[in-house]
Amino acid sequence: MLQGICIDTENTVVLTEGERYYLFPNGLEHYYVSKFPNKGAHTGCFQAKHFKLISETELDREKVYIAYMYRKEGYPGLELIEYYIKPKKTHCNIYYDKALTQFKGCFPLAWFSDFEEVEPKSMKNEPIVEDVYFESDDNGQLLLF
Repeated sequence: MLQGICIDTENTVVLTEGERYYLFPNGLEHYYVSKFPNKGAHTGCFQAKHFKLISETELDREKVYIAYMYRKEGYPGLELIEYYIKPKKTHCNIYYDKALTQFKGCFPLAWFSDFEEVEPKSMKNEPIVEDVYFESDDNGQLLLF
């Protein structure tokens, strides 16, 4: 499914410059334009020159990515920074940390750009406790402290 960002509204009140839209080809030089992934919900047919196409990136739902949030419509408390994300279908859970323990919320994938896969943290089998000593009494019973 094609998506693009409006780069020129050319005196129309239907399009918003900088807004991301779903584009459905209508010949070689035109698109039906929709805010939803549904051709039937289009807001009109516009020339292709008004849009910059966005490359589609399929994200693996099992992997973790770092991505830049460039839009936060209706969420004044959100910062426009890079977050760790765990993709779902059309949305993603966002986190502050790589371990995915500091959950921030669930937001549309369309609000993010510059996706980079994050390598999973290698889990080494390092001992948690070192130098454990056991003592026993004269009967061979372990002594507990």
